[in-house]
Amino acid sequence: MAKEKLGLKNTLGLSPKFNVKKTEIDVEKTEKAVKEIHSTREEYHRLTIDLPIDIYEKMAHKLVGKKLSGKKLTHRMYITMLIEADMNK
Repeated sequence: MAKEKLGLKNTLGLSPKFNVKKTEIDVEKTEKAVKEIHSTREEYHRLTIDLPIDIYEKMAHKLVGKKLSGKKLTHRMYITMLIEADMNK
């Protein structure tokens, strides 16, 4: 009587191994792209605030579905606009 093949590989029906192509990474090109991406960003100062839950919920409901220049209006954008409006008075 033939001995049955047992084991994880035989019972799960795994696909055969195959060689993965190795690609060369152009380090200079990558570094240039990274510098371009990071050089175009504004500098930011992180500000953390604690809001009462009722104010936060009202703000969140107000922003649902709102867009500014074709982009979803985020909490960050909304608060920045409020501060800029107050500063420009």
